[in-house]
Parts: sequence; structure tokens; C-alpha cells
Amino acid sequence: MRRPILLLSALCLSLSVSTHAVAQDQASPPPVATIVTIKTPASISRPMLEVEFKRAVPIYEKIPGLIRKYFIADAEQFGGMYLWKDRASAEAWYSSAWRAKAKSLYGSEPEVRWFDVPVQIENGSER
Repeated sequence: MRRPILLLSALCLSLSVSTHAVAQDQASPPPVATIVTIKTPASISRPMLEVEFKRAVPIYEKIPGLIRKYFIADAEQFGGMYLWKDRASAEAWYSSAWRAKAKSLYGSEPEVRWFDVPVQIENGSER
């Protein structure tokens, strides 16, 4: 008896999600997402990171092709989750100069993970 209810719930969920999905224009390059992490130096506290995150906002607001950025941190690392208009925009930002600056500032290489974004979902305007 539970199986049909679960299947119906899954179907309703998939229909609900698909109504909010943003289709990608076939003519333009697809968006990409990246997750960047850097080992947090022992000399940098969480409150210090949060101050620096806020200071960096105006810089990220001006990056061509950057759609969205989330500043992230845990006990061992910090970084960001990014949504880019296309791969070329992201590659332009993650230059060798960017990598060298990050290593110089924080003492370790940033790790950049790349993801294709075939579908985007917007669940309202609240953040």
C-alpha cells in the first residue's frame, strides 16, 4: 500500500520541480558551476573570514559572467560555490595569476571543481 503513495509523491515532486526549472538556450554556451576550496590557515579565525567575505562582495559583483556566488566555510577550509554564465567566464577568472595570489595569501593551492549545469531551479526570490 505504501509503494503507490511513494510513487505518487515522487511524481508530484518531479512535476513541481519541473515547473520551476529554467531551460537552457541551445544556441548559447551552457552555464557551469564551480566549487572552490582553500585550506584555512591557522592564523585566520571564522570571524575574520566572515569580515573578508563581506569586503570581497563588491569585487565579485563586477566579475563578468558570474551569475551567483555563495561564500562557504567549515572548520578546515573556506571558499565559494559559483554559478557562471559559461565556462569561458569562469576560466578567465581562475587564471594562473588568481591561483598564485590565492597560494601567496593563504599558503595552499585552491582546489577548483567543475560541474555542468544542464538545469537550474529557482524557488522564489527570498535568499
